[in-house]
This record gives sequence, C-alpha cells and structure tokens, in this order.
Amino acid sequence: MRSVVPSLAVMFALILAPVQPALLAQLVQVQVTLTCSDGTEITDTLLVVDSAALAALQSAVEAMALYPAGLTCRLTQQLGASLGGLFAPLVAFAQSSGGNPVWNYTVGGGRAEISFNCSSGEETNFGFSARVKPAFNGIPDQGQGTFNLTIPQCTTFTGSFNGSHLGTKVDCVHVNGSTANLGAVVTHATGVFADPLQYGFTENETRIGVLVIDSGVPGGTGDRIGWSNRAIESMCGLETDTDAPVDNGNVKVHQANP
Repeated sequence: MRSVVPSLAVMFALILAPVQPALLAQLVQVQVTLTCSDGTEITDTLLVVDSAALAALQSAVEAMALYPAGLTCRLTQQLGASLGGLFAPLVAFAQSSGGNPVWNYTVGGGRAEISFNCSSGEETNFGFSARVKPAFNGIPDQGQGTFNLTIPQCTTFTGSFNGSHLGTKVDCVHVNGSTANLGAVVTHATGVFADPLQYGFTENETRIGVLVIDSGVPGGTGDRIGWSNRAIESMCGLETDTDAPVDNGNVKVHQANP
C-alpha cells in the first residue's frame, strides 16, 4: 500500500497543476483541436499528436499572428485515453470533424521571398491550414482549408502596392511524406494580386497551386514554400515545382498512417 499512495499523489498533482503543452505531450500523446478562421468560415480539426508535432503546430500558429495573412488559428487540447482514463480533460473541445483524428494535413505560418512580381527582397506573409482524409489524398474537391498571402509592401514596374492580400479556398490536398501540394481557388484579391498588369486574379475563378516542405527540424529551419499563379484543377498543385526557404515561421506536414 505504501507504494501505491505516492503514485496516486503524483497523478493527482498532474491533474491539478498547470502543465505546459510541450511537457504534457512528453507524458502521453494528446488530442488537440486546431481551430482556424479566415473571417468567413471556422473549421475544427481533431488530431492526435506527440511532443514534436505539438511544438511544430504551436510554432506555425504563433507565426500566423506574427506575420498576419488573414488567417488565425488556435490549439486546444486534452489528454488522450491513456492511463485508464484517470486524467480529466484539460480543455473541452469540439469534434465537428466527427471525432476522427486521422487526417493528412499541413499547417503553416510565416514569411518568405515568394512574391514573383515584386522587387527582390520583398517578403510575403503566408498562413494556411489544409486537410484531407487519406482515402481522398490528391483527389480534386475532396480537400478542405485555406491558403492566404499578404505582401506588406510590393514595388513593381507599374508602381507600389501596400498591403496586397490573396485569399484562397483549398479544395485539393496531396500529402507525400514531408511534402504537401495544395490546389485552391482565389476567393479574395487586392492590391498587386488584383492588378490586371500584374497577377490580375479573378475571384472565384482563378486557381493557384501550392508546394510546402516540412524539414522536420524544430523551429522551422529548412522548411520551404512555393506557389504557382495559374494552376490546373486536376493537378492538385503538383505542377508547382519552385520553392524558397521559409525565412521566419514554421511549416508542419503530416501524413496519416496507412
């Protein structure tokens, strides 16, 4: 009996004491809900993650706030069903995804030099969250999510643009290991993205392709991102083959186990 009491004391101490997310994930796997909003739509994605994945997701969400591109996300979590259910939920969460934690997904935020029509060295803020069920990986109209770009300052041969914004709705997601390709349709375009002499995107008609690469290194070192401004719907962004380093921020790509 003497050996049991200390163990129970430790368990209850963990229940009652505040636990940092990174420490929590080291104890057991955790269920987290990623909730994102592009201003018009809110999506909840239920995930099961370990400490490395949780840290990467947190870094990506934080980068969305530091380098805004019109997408905001947050993470809430609870302990999984480990340890015989002795741990009470830390945070209640919605399960609008049907409670299925198995997704191919990618989440990212930050900035990179990916403004094709801007002068060299001008950074583009990016923010995205996209998912697809493994059975529909790479199939058009089966993906879900948002991919946004904001260029704080863009100088072109036709003039200077402040605060150009591109909003898109992701409808195709293809995940292959640490690489994800996205197909999306433009829903909102301002500034240089709407200029007919530059990109000239048409809302609800023009498509883009996206390529993101997760290096797996903590802090986002080695992550890459690229996009194409005229994508083919059936290609799911796979024609996007140019990319650039993520200068600030993080990209997380996850492929569900078969």
